[in-house]
Amino acid sequence: MPADDKNNMTGKISALAGLLAGIAAIAVGCIFLIFALPSLGRPGEFDYFFSQAAGGFLIILLGLQGTFAATLAWPSSRAERALLLFGGLFTLCIFAALAVYREWTACAIIIVIVAITWAALHRRKDAAPILFIFAGLFGFPLTQAAITLLPYGWKTWSISGVLFLFCAMLLSFSGHFRRPLLTRGESRGWVYLLYALLCLALIVLAISALVYLPGPAGPATAGTLAKSGQSENGTLGQTELNECDLNSNLRAKIRSPGDVRTFPRGETVLFSADACGKGPLRYVWKSSRDGIIGRNESFKKENLSTGWHNITLAVTNSSGISSVASVEIGIAEPWVCGQVDPRPKYYPPDTPCRDIWPDAPERCQEMEVCHPSLDWIVAEAVDCCDGTPLANSACSDACNRSGGDRKKCRGIFIINSFGPDARYMQGYALFKTCCSGYPECTRMCGSSLAGTCTFMDGYNENVSKLSCRPEESGVSAWHSDTNMSENSAVLGLFPTHATVNILQTGVCSDYSAALTTMLRKAGYNKSEAFSTSSTAFDLPLVGDHPGHAFNLVLLPGDTKYHIVDTTGNGDGINLGGVPGYFRFTGCFLGMPSHTRIMDWWMGYCKMISTQSFNDAGDARTPEKKNICGCT
Repeated sequence: MPADDKNNMTGKISALAGLLAGIAAIAVGCIFLIFALPSLGRPGEFDYFFSQAAGGFLIILLGLQGTFAATLAWPSSRAERALLLFGGLFTLCIFAALAVYREWTACAIIIVIVAITWAALHRRKDAAPILFIFAGLFGFPLTQAAITLLPYGWKTWSISGVLFLFCAMLLSFSGHFRRPLLTRGESRGWVYLLYALLCLALIVLAISALVYLPGPAGPATAGTLAKSGQSENGTLGQTELNECDLNSNLRAKIRSPGDVRTFPRGETVLFSADACGKGPLRYVWKSSRDGIIGRNESFKKENLSTGWHNITLAVTNSSGISSVASVEIGIAEPWVCGQVDPRPKYYPPDTPCRDIWPDAPERCQEMEVCHPSLDWIVAEAVDCCDGTPLANSACSDACNRSGGDRKKCRGIFIINSFGPDARYMQGYALFKTCCSGYPECTRMCGSSLAGTCTFMDGYNENVSKLSCRPEESGVSAWHSDTNMSENSAVLGLFPTHATVNILQTGVCSDYSAALTTMLRKAGYNKSEAFSTSSTAFDLPLVGDHPGHAFNLVLLPGDTKYHIVDTTGNGDGINLGGVPGYFRFTGCFLGMPSHTRIMDWWMGYCKMISTQSFNDAGDARTPEKKNICGCT
C-alpha cells in the first residue's frame, strides 16, 4: 500500500475513534446536565471550583474539541469548517451564560480550551494529535472536579480519555505502527488485522482498568469519635471553674443539677453552686416555671412542677456586682420511663413512653427516648455547649452557629454528629435495602439481589453477622443485642439503641429516627423535633422511588422549622434553606458506589408527607409557609 494511502488510512481510523470518543464525552456532559442543571450559578456551594452544571457544559465543550480534532485527522475541510462554526457559537453562548451566573472559574477554563485549540491550529500538521492529547488528559481532572456526586467522577472519562489518547498515539507513531511484524511474503493483510485486534484489546483493557471500582460496601469515610481536648474555635458558655482565679473576679457556676437532666416529680433534686468572689455572697435561684426556689449556696428541692425548667442562679457580692449561670432541667411524671432500670439521666418529660425494647410499645422501641445506653451522646452535647472542652468540628460549628443558646447548640451538635461529622452512625446500609428488595439495590444492582443480605463489607463486625429474612420487619426483626445472626437485616426501624450503639449505620428512616430520639433526649419537646418523609422522589435515569425519610426541627429562637437530613452523613442542616444533599450507597458496574443525592432531585418541600411523628405520636406536618426553604 502506498505511503499516502497508509497515512490516509491512519488518519481515518484516528478520526473514527476520535469521533466515537467525542460522542461519548458529549453524552456524559448531557447526561450530567440532566442531573445537575439546577446547580448553575451556585459555584462552591457543593463543589470546589464551579457548579456541577458548569462542569457539564465544560465536559461537552471538551468533547467538541476532541471531535474537532477528529475532523482534522480525517481530513475534511467541510466538516472542519462546520464543526468550527458550531463549536465557536456554542462556546460563545455558554461563556456568556456562565459569565451571567458569575461562574468565573468555568469561564477561565473555556478560555484555556479555546487558547489550546487556537495554538494547535497554528501548528497545522500536529494540530490533531495535540488536541487529542489535551482532551484525553485534561478530561480526567475536569470530570473529577465537575462530577463531585461520586468520589470517582474521573472514571466517567475513561472511554473518551483512552480513545483520545489512542488517536494521538496512532497519529504520532503511525510510521511505527505500519511496520509489519514479518518482512517475508507479499501479503501482510493478516498482520494489519493482528495490529487492529491488539489495539482493540489494549483499548478495552485500559478502559476496563479505569472503570473498575474496587471499594468497600460500607462507609466511604468512616467517622471516628473525637477525643476530648480544646476546641480550635473556642467553646460556648461558662468557663470551667476548677478554682478561683488570683484576682477573685466574681463568677458563678451551677455544680448540680447538670444541664438538661430530667427527674421524676417528687424526687429530691440537689441544687449546688460554686462561686468565687470577695466578701459575703448572696444567692438567688429562680425557675422559669416556679419562680424563686432557693437563696442558699446549696439546698434540696422536691416539689417542682412538671415540665422543662430554666434554672437561673444569680450570685451578688457586697458591692452589688452579680454573676449569672443557668441550666435547664426537666421534671416528669413518675411513670415516665418508670419501668426502665436504671432510669436514664436524659429523657423528655412529655413522652408517653414507660419502657424500652423489647417490652415497650412499638413507637417507644423505634424511638427509645428512655434508653440509658443512649445518654452518652446527650452528655457529649452538654459538654460541648456548657464550656467543657470538646475538640471536634461538630462542636466548633455548633458553638459558632448557636449564638450562645445552649439548647440550639446541643441540637446543631447532634445534627452535625449524625450528619457530616459521622460520629455516631456511618454510611448508608445498602444491605438492608437488598434484603427487603428496595429500588436502590434491586434496580441499580440487579433484581437477583432481592431478598439477599449482600454489600455488608466495610461496616462493623455486628453488621457482618446479620441474617436476612425478608418476611420480618421493623422492631420485630431485632431479637438479640448479642447474637446478631438472630436479627434480620430488613428495612423498618430497629430499636434506636441497636441502630446507634450496635450497628452504627442505617438507611434514611434509621438516621431520621435516631436523630429525633437524641434531640428529644437533649431537651427538645414533642412539637420541636419530628421524623417525616417525602411521599416519593425521582432519580434521573433510575426512576421513581417510594420515598425518603428526614427530620423537621424547630431550633430555639426560630419561627420556622428546618428540614434536616443526616442520611448517610449528608449535609445535615442548612440554616438558610433545605439541606443540599444526602448520601446513599448504590451500585455502579456491580460495585458499591457512594453517591450524593442533591436537593433538587428530592423535592423536600414539594413531596413532603402530611404526617410527621416522634415518640409522643403522630402529628400533622407544619404548613410549608412554616418550613424554612419551602416558601
